[in-house]
Amino acid sequence: MKTLYTKMNSQGNDFIVIDTSSQNFVQSQENIIAISSTENVGCDQVLLIDTSQPDHVNCKIYNNDGSSACQCGNGLRAIMLYLHRKFSVNKSTIVICNKSYSADIVDEQRISVNLGVPTFSKISGEAFDGFNKLRGLIVDIGNKHAVIQNHNLDDILSLDQVHSFLAGAYVNSMQNDLNFTFIQEGMTRDNKNYLRVKVKERGAGFTKSCGSGASAAAAYHLIYNENVIKNSSIMIQQEGGVLEVNLDTDGSIVLTGPSELEQEGVWDE
Repeated sequence: MKTLYTKMNSQGNDFIVIDTSSQNFVQSQENIIAISSTENVGCDQVLLIDTSQPDHVNCKIYNNDGSSACQCGNGLRAIMLYLHRKFSVNKSTIVICNKSYSADIVDEQRISVNLGVPTFSKISGEAFDGFNKLRGLIVDIGNKHAVIQNHNLDDILSLDQVHSFLAGAYVNSMQNDLNFTFIQEGMTRDNKNYLRVKVKERGAGFTKSCGSGASAAAAYHLIYNENVIKNSSIMIQQEGGVLEVNLDTDGSIVLTGPSELEQEGVWDE
């Protein structure tokens, strides 16, 4: 069976978008892993969308290991760009796991997605035994991120050690649901506040950019770790580039950044 696909990229976080309203795609783990493989098309996540109503789209997200996810900030922006280019819409509601997200085309370089109001839960202090000066929090922004403050984001082995310890020692029953977002202390540049972030996504590993991870880090910094200032924003620096996260007046998190179309093609299952 042949499948038409569109390859999208949001700052190095890459996606395969498949429109299921016009074709059948067998949503098996085997098929997801196959099309995600770099030997075939290759991606971090597969986004299956029903565009019967371009201004109200249903979506399913699969990681490249075949597991499912209930949110992806970079993927939502990629979908919005796809809808804009194919159907000339500038705004759409994208529904994932029965939760609705509002997406907008801001200009040629920026797409915004309202990810809703985050919720927080604490990581037990015992979880950090052996890891001095670490602090963290679980932030739910449509999917769950264990947001961890870490002094050295360039040491992948150290980040893997923290990830393995937390996943095994404390959140073993939750590890299949958790992503891990590591942040350094904030900095100020050009009169803007920045956080440096690395994200290990469940089912995809470390990625160059993660929209929900950026949003979780910003929520931790703007809401939980600092005084809440409505309409405040912060810039999130990742390997793939910079995303802007704004805290709206209703307490919701708005993620803004670029996305691009790489290629369109046909995959023969």
